[in-house]
Amino acid sequence: MEETQPPPQPKLPLCDSLMIWLQTFNTASPCQDVKQLTSGVAMAQVLHQIDAAWFNESWLSRIKEDVGDNWRIKASNVKKVLQGIMSYYHEFLGQQISEALIPDLNQITECSDPVELGRLLQLILGCAINCEKKQEHIQNIMTLEESVQHVVMTAIQELMSKEILSSPPNDAVGELEQQLKRALEELQEALAEKEELRQRCEELDMQVTTLQDEKNSLVSENEMMNEKLDQLDGSFDDPNTVVAKKYFHAQLQLEQLQEENFRLEAAKDDYRVHCEELEKQLIEFQHRNDELTSLAKKKK
Repeated sequence: MEETQPPPQPKLPLCDSLMIWLQTFNTASPCQDVKQLTSGVAMAQVLHQIDAAWFNESWLSRIKEDVGDNWRIKASNVKKVLQGIMSYYHEFLGQQISEALIPDLNQITECSDPVELGRLLQLILGCAINCEKKQEHIQNIMTLEESVQHVVMTAIQELMSKEILSSPPNDAVGELEQQLKRALEELQEALAEKEELRQRCEELDMQVTTLQDEKNSLVSENEMMNEKLDQLDGSFDDPNTVVAKKYFHAQLQLEQLQEENFRLEAAKDDYRVHCEELEKQLIEFQHRNDELTSLAKKKK
């Protein structure tokens, strides 16, 4: 039986993927497209959910919600968002944001540039994965579509790598960075294996469906033959008759298909168990990444 390979999922741009992630916060202000985000309101509301103590109600009240098409108010809001993020990184996380990661706010507010907006959303992502509720946010990321999940994970790695490169050299820190790099590689391998197993499960589902259709067809054919056999006195007892041969052949095919169906169902269950184990490994890898990152910061 020829197996059909599922088409590869297209890789979404950084801004599009991070907008999908942003929508998991269910903000009062819409964040469905780039234009809506350029007001800065939805991004501020997300930061408030990430750390309500730091981005508190007083800070949030400085973001003007009635923006309309006034680019000056948009620019003021987005500037406050970036300043709040930079303050959070420096004072709360003890990190300096690399110049390469700082977006051009004019391009965001005046031109609705998705590339620069993607950089700003990437910094918000950094706040989420480093805050006290980071495990909750990481779990939410793991529930996204695979293609979105890969882009978000790559964005996280870029944040970490550029922060590391901008840090002063230190032997102990360098060793921790190598451990962190290996842990990230293991995490990517686990994600790739999970994707491969998911595709295999889909293939098995398709095979099971095809076999079930064939089985139903043979059951119908078998019933028709039984009706014909009931009309032929004694022909069933004679194995040399054409009807009897067709009946026994169909019966044999049915049994073989049932055995194949059971085998594929068992294989599919095994793959799903493996997928669940990989999910647990992913969470363990993330915990390990967090510990290594925290230790690297202390060593610095």
